[in-house]
Amino acid sequence: MVIFNTKRILKLTFILCISFILQTGYSQRFKASAVFGLNVSQIDGDNLYGFSKLGLTGGVKLAYPLRDNIDVNLEMLYSQRGSTSGFGFGSEPDIYTDMQYIELPLYISIKDWYFEEEGYHKVRAHAGLSFGNLFGVDSSSGVISNDIDTYNRTDISYLLGVGYNFTKQLGLTIRFTRSFNSLYKANNAIGYFVTTRAEFKF
Repeated sequence: MVIFNTKRILKLTFILCISFILQTGYSQRFKASAVFGLNVSQIDGDNLYGFSKLGLTGGVKLAYPLRDNIDVNLEMLYSQRGSTSGFGFGSEPDIYTDMQYIELPLYISIKDWYFEEEGYHKVRAHAGLSFGNLFGVDSSSGVISNDIDTYNRTDISYLLGVGYNFTKQLGLTIRFTRSFNSLYKANNAIGYFVTTRAEFKF
C-alpha cells in the first residue's frame, strides 16, 4: 500500500516552485491572487443526502502562464467540508460532520474570450488534482466518528471548474471536487463539494 504524506507533498511542491523561480529568473511572470468563498458539501456513506453543509474556503493562488491562454495553477487553501441533516454551517443542524482541511490544488486552466481593451480573458475552465490534510473534526453523527484518529488524514481529489472575470483583477469561480480515497477508515465514505468563490488578482 502506498502511503501519501501530505505535509511532505506540500513542502516538496513549494520547494520546487521556489527553485524554479530562482533558477529561471522569470518570477515576474507568476500571478498571485487571493481567493475567498463558500463550499457546499456532502459525504457519500454517512446516511445523509444532499449538498447541505456550508463551509468557508479561502487562501492564495499562484498562476504561471504556459501559453497566452493556458496557465498552470497552484493554491494553498483553508477549507471546511463535511455533511449535515439540514442546510447550514457547523453544528447548526441536529446531525452534522464538520471537517477542516488545508488543501493544495494543482491544475491547468484554459482561457478564452479575450477582452483586448483591458488585456485579459473573460472566461476560463480548469481541471486537476487536490491534496488535502485533515487537521480538525467535529461530528454528532452515529455513523461518522468525531475522533480524528479514525479518519484518513490525507485526502486526494480531482477537481473541475469554470470561471468568469468581471475585470482584470476580479473574477468568480465555480468548482466541483470529489475525493478518490475514503475519508473515514471504517467505511468507504467519499466526500464531494462544490465551491463558489471570488478571486482578487494582485
